[in-house]
Amino acid sequence: MFRLPMLAKLVIVNTGYRIFKVYMRITNKTPKVINGDDTVKYIVTHKCSVARFGDGEFLWIFQERAEGDFEKNSSKLSKKLLQVLNSENDNLILCIPDVFKTLKGTKKTARVYWETFLTKRGYRVLNLLSNSKKYFDTQFTRPYIDYNYNSRNFENKFESLKKIWFNRNVLIVEGEKTRFGVASDLLDGAKSVRRIICPSKNAFERYTQILNNVRRQATLINDALVLVSLGPTATVLAFDLSEMGIQTVDIGHLDVEYNWYKMKAKEKISVPGKYVNESKVQFIEIDDGLILQKYYKQIIKVVK
Repeated sequence: MFRLPMLAKLVIVNTGYRIFKVYMRITNKTPKVINGDDTVKYIVTHKCSVARFGDGEFLWIFQERAEGDFEKNSSKLSKKLLQVLNSENDNLILCIPDVFKTLKGTKKTARVYWETFLTKRGYRVLNLLSNSKKYFDTQFTRPYIDYNYNSRNFENKFESLKKIWFNRNVLIVEGEKTRFGVASDLLDGAKSVRRIICPSKNAFERYTQILNNVRRQATLINDALVLVSLGPTATVLAFDLSEMGIQTVDIGHLDVEYNWYKMKAKEKISVPGKYVNESKVQFIEIDDGLILQKYYKQIIKVVK
């Protein structure tokens, strides 16, 4: 089978992205997206819940996520994500990628990825969004690995993010071996940390059980802040818990990004003690018993 040279592919996707931008301008459909820094400031100031839609969530809406990924495509998940995307809850902000106006500052790999994604699926994504709605940047949880080193102050970005949970009683909802904030100072400013461990794969199939357990535990915690790292289930959970008056932030890959920043990583590599689905070696256990002992003590519920 004939294959296009890589240079030709790059030219095609870049041209497709430029045509897509012209289409947005002509049709006046360019989404209004608040940048990452202002997204974080808004969360800190308003103590709002956050539902994030990245490329994966849109693929799950279209039921086109690659087979063998950690969450199955299903009509139920697709409909629920659409319900969240159409939410009018004032206590919940909706985040989408801030990639529609410009990709300035991103590394070549990230730029090519988004040019390809928007060329192929951008028109359908636009049909899901509202011209009158103000969105926030879903990439606020991914401020490091996709960006050129001279394009931003990474330290300031992570210090600003830490203000979200500063002096709060944090309830982390995560998959097995996610270990958000373990073996780093990321959560040092939190008043307390508790954890609910959920299935690492196909968590949405246990959604009712997860929702009920998180709601029950969160109501027992004073001034609770729920941080969820659980794929598209996190997006849905943030919506449902916000409807119940529980501040919930879909925090995504932030912990891995923070570790990559501390490691000065130049590509997506393994992080000892944590599951990293984007690295070649996805999990390497640590042998520090004291760190693991502290982590296990924070677990208050396991949903199987």
